[in-house]
Amino acid sequence: MFQPPKGTRDLLPTDMRKLNYLVSVIERVFNNYGYEPLDSPAFEDWELLSAKSAGGEELKKETYYFKDKSDRELGLRYDFTVPTARIVASDPSIPKPFKRYSIGKVWRYDQPQAGRYREFWQADVDIYGTLLPVADAEVIVVAVDCLRKLGFKDFKVRLNDRRVIERKIVNLGIKNPLEVFRCLDKLEKMGEECVIKELREKEIDTGKIEKIMKLVRSKPEEMDELESLVRELKKFGISKEIVVDFSLVRGFDYYTGAVFEISTGGLSIAGGGRYDGLVETYGGKPTPAVGISLGVSRIIDEMEKKKLFKIEDYPARVFVCAVKEEVNAEVVKIVQELRGNGVSADFDTAGRNLRKQLDYVNAKNIPFAIIVGPEELKTKKLVLRDMKSGKEKKLGLEKIVKELQ
Repeated sequence: MFQPPKGTRDLLPTDMRKLNYLVSVIERVFNNYGYEPLDSPAFEDWELLSAKSAGGEELKKETYYFKDKSDRELGLRYDFTVPTARIVASDPSIPKPFKRYSIGKVWRYDQPQAGRYREFWQADVDIYGTLLPVADAEVIVVAVDCLRKLGFKDFKVRLNDRRVIERKIVNLGIKNPLEVFRCLDKLEKMGEECVIKELREKEIDTGKIEKIMKLVRSKPEEMDELESLVRELKKFGISKEIVVDFSLVRGFDYYTGAVFEISTGGLSIAGGGRYDGLVETYGGKPTPAVGISLGVSRIIDEMEKKKLFKIEDYPARVFVCAVKEEVNAEVVKIVQELRGNGVSADFDTAGRNLRKQLDYVNAKNIPFAIIVGPEELKTKKLVLRDMKSGKEKKLGLEKIVKELQ
């Protein structure tokens, strides 16, 4: 039997209903804040994805790379930030600030584990064209609002600034702080031992490693770079959720300033930061930018654990059953009348008897059944059965429509 490739998964109808619900909630919030929808190809030129100031060497290793039939080097997108920066760089006529959102699949050749896949869904918002910290605050607030609308209550917003931690690391005599950032980004996922081992592999001496680890464990002092962001967040009503954390660096090379993550139960479910040089990297005019990404696939897993889904898990609200074959034409008319009035309806397309039709209704958790036979058509009173209670009513179609709407 064939199985989906490692790190991917099939989404069956119940899974898709959860995904569609999640996306609909998130999209409503994004639109409510004035963000515009944007999409980009699933694959991009390898030169774009592997650029020095894009995701970085670690992410480059995780990018799905391939050549097409014309020997062009391509890769599957690993996020929505890089493609959007390309679009902004190539079209300077886009009015600024440019507020966009993207929702869809991205791919990374990562090691699959709980809550981590090689193919997964993300939902991003970004603002291009402003340096003001209110933009940083707003993308965080948008993500927080999405999580609240989905039912999350216990989450933390961790903040740091790459400029602060970079200065401190450079002061230790380390010439390439980006290498240290890539190691520190694995702290939450893999633990201190693994990070220390990787730092040693970068030929950083033990004394400096000890100072780095002491730094990320230390309680941050007041940081001018973050004070304005914290003030802006407080204006939006975000204060008790904020934690300033030196260990937070975010692994992507394109980050240039503030970085942030939102976590629940110790699991990161959203993250982002400021990346003021990326558009220029791709040939555009210098354009400051900031954004955040919600890990849709992770959020779904967390919502299942916390029992936060409150959706109707059935394919149709009502199933119209034919008692005999001779009433099939009328059944179709009834189904179309229901659908035309906004009631999701289905009927039998497999020629089954009434008992098997009702077995199917139960198997699919469809809440109501309408039973149609020659007598019901003659009296114009159809049987409406509540499948949960088993109670039945004889009603005209117009009343049934009103009851099910």
